[in-house]
Amino acid sequence: MQLVIIGHTQMLYNTALLLHQQGHQVNAVITAEAAPENNCTGEDFQKLADSIEAPFLLTNNLDSPEVIELCRGSDVGISINWKTLFHERHINLFRLGILNAHHGDLPKYRGNACSNWAIIEGDQSITASVHFVEGDKLDCGRIVGKRQLRLNENTTITDIYSWSEKVLPELFVQVLDKLQSDERYTLKYADLDSSESFRCYPRLPEYGFIEWNASVKTIHNLIRATCYPFSGAYTYHVCEGKVRKLIVIKSRIVQSQTKDLAMPGHVIKNDKNSGESWIKSGDGILALAECRYENETEAFLPGQRWTSIRMTLGIRVEDWIYMINTQKT
Repeated sequence: MQLVIIGHTQMLYNTALLLHQQGHQVNAVITAEAAPENNCTGEDFQKLADSIEAPFLLTNNLDSPEVIELCRGSDVGISINWKTLFHERHINLFRLGILNAHHGDLPKYRGNACSNWAIIEGDQSITASVHFVEGDKLDCGRIVGKRQLRLNENTTITDIYSWSEKVLPELFVQVLDKLQSDERYTLKYADLDSSESFRCYPRLPEYGFIEWNASVKTIHNLIRATCYPFSGAYTYHVCEGKVRKLIVIKSRIVQSQTKDLAMPGHVIKNDKNSGESWIKSGDGILALAECRYENETEAFLPGQRWTSIRMTLGIRVEDWIYMINTQKT
């Protein structure tokens, strides 16, 4: 089939390369400036386009004459993580339409950060879906491919992205094979008004703030859902009179319930052998296995760096006010 590649991410890069290797004709590669969490840049996509001898365009405007010229007459658009909705006029440039890969189990999860939300909600699996897009509608249309990954309590968003970078290209190949045999092939239809569906909204960096009085499972899920390639779950640590932002990279649940008496956020153990520091949550104990301070590039093992159990993570509003007033004077 004749294809146009549209979007971002390593997943799309891998998809374009595999589809080319499988004999599909890539007529163009279209991308825009990458978001910070995207580990594949416009320069990477340009090198890819050059290597497969396809025209390349860096733009946010799908209505530009250059985009229209590159897309018109191709069989299918292949999209991952394009930041705006496709309109009917964009879809009609292609003989069959635009196929989009979505990090969510359609029609259940529509919208943004669906895999992150699935981890936070404690789901037992995540699903990658491929569907034909409909004009001006979010994650709707004919679903033509799905793959599922089972999650355990330590699966991170990093693990899911690594899985997707391998699975999504294979899924697109499978879908195009089916469409070549039957252009009306459909698994299910994702309807905007489906009672099965709910909207996931974007997650902002400040949503990674750790509330230590929450349950140990809630905190652990937040850490798993916000680690690389995202900015991470974070707390604050008062060290030598200074407030430092501490980003938690990896954790594990030690106890879901504990009778030990300590305030939430209190460091109750530093283990030099494992490198873990154990923190009291609202109901249990969470082990911090790997952390880093903001503005430091190197991660560290907190149990080897911290020596005292007379310390607490997190900071009260009253402490903030006191320190601000002290600095003013």
